[in-house]
Amino acid sequence: MHLISKNSFQRDLGDGLVLRWSTAEDIERIATLHSFIHRNNAAEAPNINAIRIIRAHMSGDYPLMGPLDFALVEDTTKEDRPVVATACLWKQTWSYEGIPFSVGRPEWVATDPAYRNRGLVRVLFEQLHARSEADGDLVQIITGIAYFYRQFGYEYALELEDRRSTPIVLIPERSEEGPEPLTLREATPAAIPTIEALYQRRQANSIVRDMPTRQQWLYEIETWKKYPELRHTFAFQMLVSAAGETIGFLASNAYRSGKTLVVWLLEFVDGVNIHSVMPAVLRALRAYGHALESTQPNIPAFQEISFSLGTTHPVHALLGTALDYPREPAYAWYIRVKDLPAFLKHIAPVLEQRLALSPVAGYSGELTMDFYRGGLRMHFEHGRLLDVEEWRTTLYGPEANSAFPPLVFLQVLFGHRSIDELRHIIPDIWVSAEARPLLLALFPTRPSCVFTWN
Repeated sequence: MHLISKNSFQRDLGDGLVLRWSTAEDIERIATLHSFIHRNNAAEAPNINAIRIIRAHMSGDYPLMGPLDFALVEDTTKEDRPVVATACLWKQTWSYEGIPFSVGRPEWVATDPAYRNRGLVRVLFEQLHARSEADGDLVQIITGIAYFYRQFGYEYALELEDRRSTPIVLIPERSEEGPEPLTLREATPAAIPTIEALYQRRQANSIVRDMPTRQQWLYEIETWKKYPELRHTFAFQMLVSAAGETIGFLASNAYRSGKTLVVWLLEFVDGVNIHSVMPAVLRALRAYGHALESTQPNIPAFQEISFSLGTTHPVHALLGTALDYPREPAYAWYIRVKDLPAFLKHIAPVLEQRLALSPVAGYSGELTMDFYRGGLRMHFEHGRLLDVEEWRTTLYGPEANSAFPPLVFLQVLFGHRSIDELRHIIPDIWVSAEARPLLLALFPTRPSCVFTWN
């Protein structure tokens, strides 16, 4: 294990600042920092819920991290040795066309404003990346603010959270008398197999999928309730027919701080006529959103339901433009792959299968990609990927048969954008006539659906 990844690691950054890994004794100081950072403005009181979430995430009950997984910077010149910058590392498993790979996910990135512009986040990420790589993670992922994480080797390469809204005043009322044909019921641990199966079915056409453990599902549905007054992000609810049968599930925000109730997951069991039940689903969500006002006083009036289900979700085609109004295009996951040859070798069976089913089946030869500050060579023989290695063009050597600016190839690798889409806006992408059918066969374009697990 690399020294920087060990729990005992410490690094003197100068001016009394020390970089190290967290312990359970750091929980309150880390929570205090985040309570001040996660406010709308400096005049607001500390964010109490940020304190509660940090405590829960470092408790040992949270499935993605524990008390030893924060990289932090503390100021040792002050008596209370405040924590002035942090980032933690979550661990997840994703898969690429069914081939699992572990990922490291930086989260809870923050710096005290008085200590910014000193490069503290950069050294934190060096520490997180070292631990993630020592753990065998081939990929790091993060969701976050625009541009910032490009500085640390990340590229937008996977669809994340579009936003389409339904104004509640336009939700159709029920014409028949009697009870609603569908109600919402709080999910229990007994519902996990159903939820998990429907979630996996939703991801069936994704190039990239996440592989949540039972412990993750259990935390979202039950375990978080162990922490008094924790304002948990998600409320998982089952869709139940008038006959008492489970016909699906949804995950929405568990609270509202504004005019909008956000729905993050919505799935139905096979055989359900989604078109016919969606009005009842909308009415149930409207009632749920109104009910939240009684538990959360002084919030704005409820005005809309926002669906962040992914651009390919079937509901979008059913609601119509009035009830499915686009508010924001899909954002994207940041993805970092430091060792591209290792990742491509890991997914070689997928690449060979794609090649075998393509017009260039049985290909023998080399695919070379110039990344301008580096490059890649893939060697095929009779459709088998024999080797992948880092490669650079030389002054009088053979030219590459394709080129991508640094990191942009990740969008192609993960199916986020086609070569033609990218070429339209990035002129320094080019592909030779020989390489084009090979690249199209190896790296098809297809949206993926991966939940954020906040």
